[in-house]
Amino acid sequence: MPFLVVALILVLILAVGFGIIYLSTTLILKIFSLFVKSVFDQPINVTSAPITVKRSLREARHYAQLIRKTAQQHPAGPMQDRLALIIKPVDEWLANLDRLETALKKLYGQRNLTREIRQFSFEIEKLHRQLLSADEENLASLRSLLESKRKHQKALQQLQSFQNQAELRIQKIASDLGATHAEMLLVTAKGDFKDNRLQRLDENLQDQVTSLRDMISAMDEMGYGRAAN
Repeated sequence: MPFLVVALILVLILAVGFGIIYLSTTLILKIFSLFVKSVFDQPINVTSAPITVKRSLREARHYAQLIRKTAQQHPAGPMQDRLALIIKPVDEWLANLDRLETALKKLYGQRNLTREIRQFSFEIEKLHRQLLSADEENLASLRSLLESKRKHQKALQQLQSFQNQAELRIQKIASDLGATHAEMLLVTAKGDFKDNRLQRLDENLQDQVTSLRDMISAMDEMGYGRAAN
């Protein structure tokens, strides 16, 4: 009799143990499944600019402030008047830079172009394989779908190319403004307000404004620039 009781108790303990293990395993698998789904099934949004672009934006604004400061701190006279003409485009330049930054942030937040292009490459390759074994009835539909996927992928690649151009433009502007400030320091050190460098400084800053206008116009056409207004 005691042996039967002990056996029943052991069976009960094993049953409870296996039940706990089963429930724990099921719960863990469910949590893991939800985690995997949240990571891989949801679109990944990039809500801010890359580090290189952030650094360039910060440097560009820094150099713009230095350009203003250099002109404003110069003693009153013909040289200060001449420098004041140079910095006139700076306010417009900074306003346009803010608009471009905001438009790019919207683009980053809405699209993960690298991931989308990679996904289309996978889908196009899959369609290629399906074409090899497709019957006559499905051949035309598969070819039509493949052509549509290629067009979509090409449009995404063009958008990514434009995004890269905008990022490079911002980096170049930061570098150009740093050079502009250095040129201003050379001119003010010489004290010659008729120096040809001043003309180049005028042209350089105006080029920055024009460059930004062109880029923002393109963003307007795509619907990103308008959101930055």
